[in-house]
Amino acid sequence: MMKRFWKPLTAILIFIISQITAGLLMGLIHLLGISSTTAMACSIIVSGIIAIAVCYVLHIIRPKTFSINNIKWRHIPLALAAALMGIFSMGLLMEQLGLPDLMKGEMRAMAYNIWGIIAIALIGPITEELIFREAIIGSLLRHRVHRWQAILISATLFGLIHINPAQVPFAIAMGIILGIIYTKMGNIVLTSIIHIFNNTLAVIEIRLLGEHFDEFSYCEVLGGKLMTWGYLVTSAMLCIIFLSQFWEKYHRRH
Repeated sequence: MMKRFWKPLTAILIFIISQITAGLLMGLIHLLGISSTTAMACSIIVSGIIAIAVCYVLHIIRPKTFSINNIKWRHIPLALAAALMGIFSMGLLMEQLGLPDLMKGEMRAMAYNIWGIIAIALIGPITEELIFREAIIGSLLRHRVHRWQAILISATLFGLIHINPAQVPFAIAMGIILGIIYTKMGNIVLTSIIHIFNNTLAVIEIRLLGEHFDEFSYCEVLGGKLMTWGYLVTSAMLCIIFLSQFWEKYHRRH
């Protein structure tokens, strides 16, 4: 029984240790006179690379997870549409829930720092896809764990690892969507693209809104709470429809 969970447990342990290492690195880099934002970004980048390298050496990550050879491109629009609707609906829901955002200041600072952008929009997403989709879901599936159990385990861990209350529900929902896509495709190519897009969108939003970021409300833009919930429910339903169609139509080439 434990053998099937060895690689996923090792992967999540490596990820956690790399995050702790990132905190230590941030302190050391900051002592060199580098700004705290740059120090944080560089520590995230370095810790992500370390986590990926260790998982690769331990054969927890398969090189073919980056392969595009067996992708059925004609079904990709369904997955992309599902992801976009999921991002939109969960974004609206998070605003309505009003959960405390403990990382808002750090995210804003990182969005105006080139190393911060690389950390948020590139290294972070790829690292998380390799750990939570390839290492966790992939390893569980290869040890005959039921696919829905594997998806839910990965999504739950993905949500909890974010810690920040404003991010946890969003991350769990996205973890389910990305987990479904990964399970059908068997690689992280599309999930990485979606993850990068989501994080890049957050950076763009922060930069476009500038000093108005704190007071911006989608609820006001969409015409009030009733309209917002209408858009939320509609986009969530479309997400489920597109995702179920992708699940039904996409059959992996072996």
